[in-house]
Amino acid sequence: MAVSSNSIALPGGKNLSRRSILGGLAIASVGAAAGASAPREMTAHERYAYHLAEMKKAAEEFDPRIANWHVVDKLGDEDNSSCGLIISAHFRRGRYEGDGLYWTGYDNYRVKLLADRDKETGKRMFSYRDRGRDHVIREDALEAFIVRKVSD
Repeated sequence: MAVSSNSIALPGGKNLSRRSILGGLAIASVGAAAGASAPREMTAHERYAYHLAEMKKAAEEFDPRIANWHVVDKLGDEDNSSCGLIISAHFRRGRYEGDGLYWTGYDNYRVKLLADRDKETGKRMFSYRDRGRDHVIREDALEAFIVRKVSD
């Protein structure tokens, strides 16, 4: 039995024409497109959060020394402040190397690792004493604060 170049021989002696294959593909693609929902429009708040996160990610990839972000966001507040948004990032100057005394560039501080983690970021938390007061600081902020360990 001869099979034309415009058809495919199937088991059982049946032929499938090129026209029926292309027609089936067209129907399948229209059905798939109709079933796919268009992405919903993001709100201004969602776009702001997305782009802020992407900016942080890109900056940290560009310069891995960036460790501590500080965002002051007064957008949408009606408190009559003159500044709506401040974004700053600090360079990582030192790394935690165990509890002990650390030089910050202007003074020494005794640093201790705490058992708790930051609830929002999951980062480790540390305590240090300054002018008779105890302070708690997240790891990324600590790395921007300390320069090097000077003693245990």
